[in-house]
Amino acid sequence: MARSLAFPFRIGDLGAPVTSPRTQAIRQQLDQLLFTMPGERVNRPTFGCGVQQLVFNGCSPEAAAAAEYIIRINIGSFMSDVVKLDAVQVTADVEAATLFVDILYTLIETGEERGETFRRTLEGPP
Repeated sequence: MARSLAFPFRIGDLGAPVTSPRTQAIRQQLDQLLFTMPGERVNRPTFGCGVQQLVFNGCSPEAAAAAEYIIRINIGSFMSDVVKLDAVQVTADVEAATLFVDILYTLIETGEERGETFRRTLEGPP
C-alpha cells in the first residue's frame, strides 16, 4: 500500500519528510478533521468539526446526534475521495471531560473496512 506524509509533518534523520502507511495517514486525517475547530485554519475556514465542544455543551442524545451529523457532513465534504463513511457514534463522559468518536469506514482505494475510536480528553473549556 502507498505511503503518505506523516502528521505532524517532520523531517527524518536523512533530511527527507517522514512518511507513514496510507491507512495510518487516513486515520491522522480523520483525527485532524474531527478535532479542528471551524475557522482555526486560515486558508480553510470551513475545515473541521469541532466536536470537542460537545463535552462542554452538555451531553445529551440530541447533542450527540448533532455531532454525528456534523461529522458525516464534514467527512463527506473533505474526505469522500478517500473514505466511504459507514457509521459514526459520538459519546461523551462529561465528568472526565472525555469525548469518544467511533467511526466505521471503507477505504475507497482498497475496499478495506476499518473501525477507529478517537478519544480526546480536555483540560478545560476552550
